[in-house]
Amino acid sequence: MKGRKIGITILIFFAIFMIVSNLSVKDEDIKNWNNGNYWINNPKSAYPVWICHLYHKTRDTRLEGEVYVHNYTDQPNDIIFYDVKKGTKITIIRPDGKEISFKVNSYKEKLSLNTYAKHIIVSQLNIPPEKAALKTATFLLFSTENFQVLKGKYIFKVKNGGKIEIKGNCYGLLGTDRYGRDMWVGFVAGMNNTIILTLLISGLTLVLGIVLGIISAYVKWFEIILEILTAIPMLPFFIVLVWLFSTQGIGYSVNVSTVDFVTIFTLITFGRFAKSIRMITIKERAMEYAKASRALGAGEFWLIRKHVLKPVLTFSISYATSLIAKTIALISSLGFFGLSPGVNWGSYLIEAMREGALYGSNWWWIITPVLAIGTLSLGLALTSENLPES
Repeated sequence: MKGRKIGITILIFFAIFMIVSNLSVKDEDIKNWNNGNYWINNPKSAYPVWICHLYHKTRDTRLEGEVYVHNYTDQPNDIIFYDVKKGTKITIIRPDGKEISFKVNSYKEKLSLNTYAKHIIVSQLNIPPEKAALKTATFLLFSTENFQVLKGKYIFKVKNGGKIEIKGNCYGLLGTDRYGRDMWVGFVAGMNNTIILTLLISGLTLVLGIVLGIISAYVKWFEIILEILTAIPMLPFFIVLVWLFSTQGIGYSVNVSTVDFVTIFTLITFGRFAKSIRMITIKERAMEYAKASRALGAGEFWLIRKHVLKPVLTFSISYATSLIAKTIALISSLGFFGLSPGVNWGSYLIEAMREGALYGSNWWWIITPVLAIGTLSLGLALTSENLPES
């Protein structure tokens, strides 16, 4: 009983976590998860905010004057100049005394150093083009000759210009990927889709299993249908996964509609459950109190309502806890191989692997969904403690 209370508490906290998580992101962000242009203004490959505090990474800074003192362990992500008028001269003096100077040819409401001045910085700092090829303008500006962080006082002189913002390498709870996508949004979107698919598959499995299981205890040919469904092996689906992995490759996906996905996996999961319901129904119908009720004129619907449904529902609750955990694992596994509708925890993990999270960097992208799946599974397992299994 104590374990069940702990399990229910875990599930309640997880439900609260889901609500708070969804309140922390915009619906528009979730809808545009796969739209690269939507995230173009975000810093690329940014660290989570809490990592920046732990390891002293560059944070966003709005300059009040001309001077910016850089004492962080990495180079800034970008420098943004606001309300820059045509003909404005921008001069940047580095801590080592080197000076970068350029004029803006047209009015810019927002000017990014990375997109506007890389060739200028490469030329004025005499950096070999081949060495600068994969570096941003801001990275080069804040680097020594051997590309170490150049700490110290930077002076930004902008005649008749607006405000200046140093864009750091910190963004959100889980940072961003190479496209600037907020990975916290991806996690929440994956969580929502995983839970929705799980509830749809599990709900349909329980409803169909209960209805057809009870009917099959009375109608013989329904029993034959259940035997056929139960005999459907999972092996062919794993063979398909192997084929997808070998031909599609990591990170690619197969378009599957939600209706098709839910229908297919409901059909291959509800057969065994329905057979268990059938056995419970047959057992209850054979009990002495059921026979006595029948002798007194009770009909089969009355017997089902009064005697069959209670053990059926008790068993269904127990079965549901394990079914939900297994379905989450199945959906995440299929998402990992790109065979599921939309983003889910599995597809989120494969995105993280493509960003190198498996090899030590961005490890928080792996840990977050794994902890979520583990916590939810633990809560379900503890909740089902001491419930009858058949």
